[in-house]
Amino acid sequence: MVPKAFFVTSGVGMDPEYDNAFDLALRDAGIGECNLVEVSSILPANAVETERSSVMVTPGKITFCVMSRADGKSGEVIGAGVGYGWLGVENENGEAEREFGIVCEHHGHCSRDYLAEKVHEKLYKMAEIRDKKLLEKELLVESSEVEKGKFGSVVVVLVFVF
Repeated sequence: MVPKAFFVTSGVGMDPEYDNAFDLALRDAGIGECNLVEVSSILPANAVETERSSVMVTPGKITFCVMSRADGKSGEVIGAGVGYGWLGVENENGEAEREFGIVCEHHGHCSRDYLAEKVHEKLYKMAEIRDKKLLEKELLVESSEVEKGKFGSVVVVLVFVF
């Protein structure tokens, strides 16, 4: 099983019930009817990014993803972020040759700026560990303050499409 494509999506949910907040966040992200299976962090070299709206999500489908999730209670700031990048080397002509991609996540009680900084750091560290150059990168971060009297959940998810 090698994914041909992927999309990145996010959602926020708030509810007086803890579990409902997470369900609402998944629904807001457009993946609330999937059976999510979290996997690690490698993108095939030929995988292409697509829009969530172009992918048919069948209720009950087993869906592989890299998920960043933060939960909190009234008044707390919660945030989640996912970044991905393409690794490779430069050839003799100085042109980048893509080998494969990496995905990382960060979450917690933190702002968007902090999340973005941590995701960037992790992408560069993953490239360094692999002795590769980070050719290009993208990220999506979400952060929100949980409403009074509610629980909150925020998710950012990279979903693999087969």
